[in-house]
Amino acid sequence: MTMPSLISHYRHKVLETQFKKAYSVLSQAMIPVKSELISCPVTGSAEIKRLLFSQFNNLGVKDISDLPEYTFKTYNKKNTTAVIHANCLDPFSITFEAEVTAVSDSMVISVCTNKTYGNMISIDTNGSKKGPNAFGHDLFFFHLNLDNCNLEPMKAQWRSCTEDEEDCVSNGNFKWTTGSCSKDSDASENGFACTQYAIANTCPDNPGKGYFDCLP
Repeated sequence: MTMPSLISHYRHKVLETQFKKAYSVLSQAMIPVKSELISCPVTGSAEIKRLLFSQFNNLGVKDISDLPEYTFKTYNKKNTTAVIHANCLDPFSITFEAEVTAVSDSMVISVCTNKTYGNMISIDTNGSKKGPNAFGHDLFFFHLNLDNCNLEPMKAQWRSCTEDEEDCVSNGNFKWTTGSCSKDSDASENGFACTQYAIANTCPDNPGKGYFDCLP
């Protein structure tokens, strides 16, 4: 392997390790939430946040409501222009009711509530101060099943509309769209739906490879 490919391989392995750790921490934290609440309706968002964040008290939790606004990137690490659920990590977001918390200075968790879709969780697996802050690299998105509180990967996103999308007028210029996760996609929300592939450790463009082995 050449030096650039070795460096890229190392960076991807670091991202893989960080994802596995963050996903494990989040999954463990959800166990008492599921046990106590049984279901996770929109109306239960306050209790969900209380129970979830209480699980991190021994990990150096701190509120980071003064978190500076993120500059997000797509799966291909291009700057995104889409106003989507990633803004859940931005405490100044007006689209979602959000709460942002850091765990051990190395992970950021945000819980957002949308009146129609329910409760969603975003994680930045290496903290807000480290890059690449890209969908599917260190930014991953989940939602809580309304009926049983299962932690499930997001496969669609609420994003801003373009001028020619007439179906958005009644929704305040936002719409739900099917997520994309591909090195061949130029969509501004590309990578938002990558969480399902990261969990399965499957490359979205080449099922024969591991997820982090094929990061663009």
